[in-house]
Amino acid sequence: MALFVVERDLTNVSPEQFRLDQRDVASACIQLKALGKSVRYISSSVVPTDGRAMELFGADSAELIKEAHVSARVQYVRVVEILDLTPSFVRRETSRSRRSLRRVGAGTEAAQPKGSAPIMSANSAPELARWLADGQRFFGMCLDTIEQLERLQARNHTLESENAMLREEVARLRQRMDVLQADRTEMVAAFNDLAGHVTQVVDRIIQKSEDGEGAK
Repeated sequence: MALFVVERDLTNVSPEQFRLDQRDVASACIQLKALGKSVRYISSSVVPTDGRAMELFGADSAELIKEAHVSARVQYVRVVEILDLTPSFVRRETSRSRRSLRRVGAGTEAAQPKGSAPIMSANSAPELARWLADGQRFFGMCLDTIEQLERLQARNHTLESENAMLREEVARLRQRMDVLQADRTEMVAAFNDLAGHVTQVVDRIIQKSEDGEGAK
């Protein structure tokens, strides 16, 4: 498996979009690997001052890396093959910030001098591949969790806005009901007053009618 570097122009790419691109490319590599194609996403580096990114891949050919980017719909500038020429005399703890994987095999740790750094060998390739695959899956899970949290926060914000609008509408309806209740009370009072006057008039008419009949 050869090493390749993918150069990307991030001039018009936001950090959020770059994060999504990383997830999509990693997912595309996993899908290709499931089809029996040898390709893996190793790491990404960004040069902020230049607005460029360099992504490190391992694959049997550059075409597989291009296929992964096409599948993920991620634009890139070029794909170039590189050689790992790190000299053997450079100690692992000097050249790498991450802890190197221990050599796979029985009795390896006992054979290493005390205090020396673990040495990578050809037998470590399966372990390294598994470690990278686990890291990619964990990275994808983290991104999914962040996106779900962002969606929940957006949904909660929408619900809070809708609840605020409902509370305002309920307050307006209660105010309107209070006004209608007050109008109803005034109307009942006016109706009772009118009924009293009508009753008095009717009583007077009846009284006059009775008086006239008595006079005859």
